[in-house]
Amino acid sequence: MKAALLEFELESSTQNVGPFYAGYEGTLRYFTREAVCSALTYADCIWQDKTEPYQFLSFPFESTPAEPVDVRTAEVIYNAGDKPDQGLLRFGKQDLLLPGSCFRCALWGDLPPLAEGQVFLIGKKRAPARIVRLTIEDVQPNYTAEGPTLPVQLPPDAVTRYRAFAPLVGTHRYLILKLPLMPDLRRFAIGGYIVPWPEV
Repeated sequence: MKAALLEFELESSTQNVGPFYAGYEGTLRYFTREAVCSALTYADCIWQDKTEPYQFLSFPFESTPAEPVDVRTAEVIYNAGDKPDQGLLRFGKQDLLLPGSCFRCALWGDLPPLAEGQVFLIGKKRAPARIVRLTIEDVQPNYTAEGPTLPVQLPPDAVTRYRAFAPLVGTHRYLILKLPLMPDLRRFAIGGYIVPWPEV
């Protein structure tokens, strides 16, 4: 099976909307697997009817969420008042991920074309991100590999199947977490990292 470990660096500010209430729009420091996969397949618009139950996106390859390696954020304060043409957010604070922030993820399966230096668009503000480290290998899933692990993304109802986990980020439709390397957890190694591959 083909797999890739990549690190990418933001070239402009972007946002991955997290908490959004009472004049505050926060950002998550992890990109979901859907954000990573749609960015790397250049799927610019993905439409879903809000009145229908959420449908998980499918791609020809799998991905971990992108974890922060070296991330910087800034808080932007808006006070546009009633001035026309000053943007949608009139009052409040917004957190942004800054240029130079670096993230790491793994992909496996029918991989898209990837190259070091490749630029793709990611995040709510569709920031350009450049691949700064790339390892592509043939890997074999196993139950014994050891080493530092990458996070996984699971629907909330799937988390209870695991005896232990460390939550990192959560919303009503997914949890990003670290799973301990138990003897019954399928995984593979790439680029010095272990990628847990849980049954969902």
